[in-house]
Amino acid sequence: MASVIILIGVPASGKSSLAEQMLRTAGQQSSLTYGQAHLISPDRIREQLYGAAAIQGNWSEIWSEIQQEFAYAARSQQSVIYDATNYQREYRKDVIALAKKHGFQPITGIWLNVPLWICLSRNELRDRVVPEDVIIEMYRTITYTPPSLPEGFDRILIQDHKSDTTWID
Repeated sequence: MASVIILIGVPASGKSSLAEQMLRTAGQQSSLTYGQAHLISPDRIREQLYGAAAIQGNWSEIWSEIQQEFAYAARSQQSVIYDATNYQREYRKDVIALAKKHGFQPITGIWLNVPLWICLSRNELRDRVVPEDVIIEMYRTITYTPPSLPEGFDRILIQDHKSDTTWID
């Protein structure tokens, strides 16, 4: 069965860069052995629906597209890389439930646990700058409720800014 990787981290933590890197090597990754990986990104969906990733739009409409893309990937037996902040436990649980509904296994969370000051510095260099107070609030939330196995993950990889990694199985 195809697997799911759920990226977790505040804006400018490096999620989209990691997703692109993973897509380039998907055929060579042992964790993505069932064909090409399929990237699902609410930002890309917003851009398609509303013309810009910065336009928040209607979450119900965006979530419907996410569900359709998961269903498509499952039918195609493609592994999924889900690129979103997933900073709230409820968001992670919803995506995990969707992945389980479609039979994806294993479900891996990758938390890019990058210090706030680095994210704020990187954010200033981005084309689409996220308001600083939004990043700070997201950072506080994810620090208070970090990803955990009881949410439904099969495993979690915690990657910090020094490229140190910790697996939780």
